[in-house]
Amino acid sequence: MTTWTWRMPANVALGLIVLGALLGPGAPALAAGRGCQDNLIAVALAPGLPRDQQVFTRLCLPEGPPPATVQLLVHGITYTHLHWDFPDPTGGTARYSYVNAALEAGFATLAMDRIGGGASSRPLGALVTIESNAYVVHQVVQALRAGSVRGPAGALGFEKVVLVGHSYGSFTAWYEATDYQDVDGVILSGVSHTFQPTAPLNVLLPLRPAALEPAFFGEGYDLTYLSTVPGSRQITFYAPGKADPAVIALDERTKSTLTLTEFSLFPTVIARPLDIRVPVLLANGAGDTLFCGPTLTSGNLCANAQTLLAIEAPRLGPRVPCVEAWVLPGAGHMLNTILDAPRWFAVAQEWSTRLVGMGPGPAPGCAR
Repeated sequence: MTTWTWRMPANVALGLIVLGALLGPGAPALAAGRGCQDNLIAVALAPGLPRDQQVFTRLCLPEGPPPATVQLLVHGITYTHLHWDFPDPTGGTARYSYVNAALEAGFATLAMDRIGGGASSRPLGALVTIESNAYVVHQVVQALRAGSVRGPAGALGFEKVVLVGHSYGSFTAWYEATDYQDVDGVILSGVSHTFQPTAPLNVLLPLRPAALEPAFFGEGYDLTYLSTVPGSRQITFYAPGKADPAVIALDERTKSTLTLTEFSLFPTVIARPLDIRVPVLLANGAGDTLFCGPTLTSGNLCANAQTLLAIEAPRLGPRVPCVEAWVLPGAGHMLNTILDAPRWFAVAQEWSTRLVGMGPGPAPGCAR
């Protein structure tokens, strides 16, 4: 599938000058043959509040000297950092590991459990909002730049950060890159401003309080923490993408949570104006039943990369220097854990290498 690029017009540019926590912290990383280190990073939920919360992160490094660039990986609702380094329960391969693909390309990765999810702190659910998510990610970015995140051989810092999100993790990337302007590139997967009219209901119906799920009994979740009912994940997240049933079963066993405030404020999240000022890659499945809604010129936002680009690029803000789009045919909302996942991984690594680079010094940036 062709990747299409949108660039801000020159006159505008001149005028104006983003197996997992449930397997347990400390579990061996799935990126075979690479060095990984788990960390708990102290964070606050909002500016001015104490850093009395913690987020679980896993930093992985490629072989050789540490690169200057790290990809910060932010998962969606009811997932954990395992979304980015998912095991292949049938073939024992790395085909579902975004982390492995990034390491092979020469990048470091830091996959995190969003606040309230996985092995990160669980504050009152009402406090887990898009704003608190973005502020927590901002603090993780700052820790990566400051050299306060431990690697396998000690703490190290990074000169450049690529923020990579999926679904609600991409919402978080919208806000983080807009509000804090502290990353060098943004990859947005499984998201758009044009959602299917039935999408909120399709997500809401499979949800119930996590405290009612046997997997979460006694884990300290208040009733505003939600998770999916058993057996609903294939229809909600995968269809019509082709996936190994063993992968979907493992997805079910390792699911996490979201909060009522994360879900209920969805309309305001979509409506908020953005101001992203670094290169952006958009990646969606052509059959995403959540975020590939109808447009005035197409029956499906993700019918092709050109349509996705034309509709989404203007929503990212007037100062975004360039945007590229890529659509995976036959895929649904889930990209990382379907049989075609390696195709999307390759696109993300090629874009990161070309637009941000892994060495020190200025990023290559958008082609002029």
